[in-house]
Amino acid sequence: MDPVKRQFLKDCVKYIRGEISEIKLSGPKKTIKLFSEALKESRNLYAALNSSKKMPDVLPILESKRTATLHLRRATGFVWPF
Repeated sequence: MDPVKRQFLKDCVKYIRGEISEIKLSGPKKTIKLFSEALKESRNLYAALNSSKKMPDVLPILESKRTATLHLRRATGFVWPF
């Protein structure tokens, strides 16, 4: 795997887990928006899964994350691994 992509994915994991508060992205505005939405929804899902929420409360958050990653994949071809 490309070292830049590997570092990007590591940074994404840190962001999703709340270990860092931001990730700097560059590129076309539409692409950045898609990536940031996937990151935000993944972070929300991670937080929901680690809280005391019951599964029926988590399902809408999971659906939002799936929708965000689907939009990202359709527009960029990038398969979101999280």
